Amino acid sequence: MAFPAQYFYSILDVAGRWGCSQTEVVNWAISGELDLVAGFSPILFGDEPAAGLLVVSASDVRPLFRPFGKAAKKVFIKQARPVGSDALKLITDPACGVRLTAADIMITAREIDRFEDVNGIGRTRHAGPGAPGRYDWEGFHMALFKRIYTGGFPLQQRDLVLEMQEWFIANSADGEAPDESTIRRRIKAIWQELNPS
Repeated sequence: MAFPAQYFYSILDVAGRWGCSQTEVVNWAISGELDLVAGFSPILFGDEPAAGLLVVSASDVRPLFRPFGKAAKKVFIKQARPVGSDALKLITDPACGVRLTAADIMITAREIDRFEDVNGIGRTRHAGPGAPGRYDWEGFHMALFKRIYTGGFPLQQRDLVLEMQEWFIANSADGEAPDESTIRRRIKAIWQELNPS
C-alpha cells in the first residue's frame, strides 16, 4: 500500500529543497511570493469562529527565522486569514494572540508546486504518476538528517558533500551520483542553519 503524497513541508524542508536559507524562504513570503500556513485550534475573528489551516503573516513569524543573532523561540500572532481569502483578520480570542513556534509554520505542497512553476525551479518530488526523478532526493534528505543526528557535522562542508555523494553511489541502481556542486546546493542551507561552528 502506498502512502499519499506529503501535503505539508516545514520551512527547513523547503530551504533544503531549494538550496537557500530559511530566512530567504520567509522573505519570499513577506514579499507576497508564498503563503505560510499553520494549524489553529478554534479562534475568533470578532464574532466569526475559525479553526484548522490558516494563512499567517510572514512578517509576524519572521523573528523565528532571523538570519543573525538569536531567533525567537515563539511569537504570538494577532492576525491570520482563511486559505483562499485575501485579507488578514484580527484575532479577538484569544486576546493575547496565538502562540506559534518555527515548527508550527508550514508550506503546502500545492503552494510549493505553484512557486516552483512560476520561478522555473526544477522539481525533486513527484506527486503523481510519471517517470521517477534521476536521483533519490527524498532518500538523500533522510540519509543526510540521519547522518547529522547520529554523527554530527564533519569539520568541513566538503566532507559532508563527499559522504553524501558516496551515499548516492551506494544506493543507486546504476552507481550514479549528482555532481558535488548540486549536492552542495542541497546541503548549504542545512549546514548554515544547523551547524553550531
